Amino acid sequence: MIKHMLNRDTREAHCLRCRRSVMRWIFGPFILIVSLLLWFFSHRSQDFATWYAAFVYPIFPATIGRFWGIFPFSVFEALLILTVLSVHIAVLLIILSLCSSKGRERLRVNIKTYATRTLRYLINAISMILLVFVLGAGINYNRESYAYHTGITVQDSSLDELLQLYMIFIERAEIIAPQIETDMNGHFLLRRDGLYYDARKSMIELNNLYGGLGNYFPRAKGLFLSRVLLSNLNIGGFFSPWTMEANYNTDMPGQSIPFVINHELAHVSGHMREDEANFIAYLASRNSENIDFNYSAVYVAISYTLNALRGSVSPEQYNELFSMLPEQLRRDFAAAHAYWQAFQGPAADLSVRVNDAYLRINQQEDGVQSYGRMVDLLLAYYRAQNKFN
Repeated sequence: MIKHMLNRDTREAHCLRCRRSVMRWIFGPFILIVSLLLWFFSHRSQDFATWYAAFVYPIFPATIGRFWGIFPFSVFEALLILTVLSVHIAVLLIILSLCSSKGRERLRVNIKTYATRTLRYLINAISMILLVFVLGAGINYNRESYAYHTGITVQDSSLDELLQLYMIFIERAEIIAPQIETDMNGHFLLRRDGLYYDARKSMIELNNLYGGLGNYFPRAKGLFLSRVLLSNLNIGGFFSPWTMEANYNTDMPGQSIPFVINHELAHVSGHMREDEANFIAYLASRNSENIDFNYSAVYVAISYTLNALRGSVSPEQYNELFSMLPEQLRRDFAAAHAYWQAFQGPAADLSVRVNDAYLRINQQEDGVQSYGRMVDLLLAYYRAQNKFN
């Protein structure tokens, strides 16, 4: 009788262990399937993506973003550094273990257990990372365009309209350029005091004007290792959906920083497409009370407009158009070119290719060229304001 009860208890304990083992192995693939289904469904149904962006997604910036926003540093950068250090320490411990006979014997006996456990942890980690990405960014790639909120319609434009757009920016640059501060070399000097406050204020004011952005924008975080982690990879900033942080490169030329901060805050607000994030950043920065944001907006807008004109006019016409730039902008364009040129190499090229593939996967067919599609939105915006003849 007692023996029978012991056998039954042993079988029940074994079954319980089996169920737990199965659940551990099922968890990762289940999360992975859920992530892929959500991603696929959002690609098939813009109505679902729009509903999600309006009613579900805002919970994340208001909770996760608000919590991690307490910290003055980039939590994502800290986690990245800790991950790299942890991997190096783990590899070092394995090497040290293999240096002793006891360590080699323990590894030989438990190699199967170690391998299966590591594989399970890896599958679970990848699945959770993908799920958070889909919830925090992936679905929002397929939401309604920000053009809907501004009431504009994007359509084919003529070269004449593009030239008129360029002249609008030139006239504005001539007004703004004399008001900025410069360093001893005559380059734009960014006043960093109150930078985060002014960025958030400009985004809130834009939301009050058109809607579609929400009312909470966490503090933008400058990376401590900006030069190492971002400049070498040709990156001005990025949005972390895992921590709901807008990260930017503090080392790059200052004239781009206000615009980049608002660009990343546009991602935080749920607008993931690059042309729309650029358009939002332009409107917010242009209408800001901070002259540095105004200058950053017109600087970036002229840069993209010149790129669009480069393929539409002759080299002689392009040089003539470039010569119309105020001297301040020509100096700042030259300084920015020299800065980024110093980081050109295999790492920067690989970063561009990876970003291009990532954007194409998320239905931005133009890849990295989609950033420049901001010009189509600018043309539609100024056309709606009857700025073209």
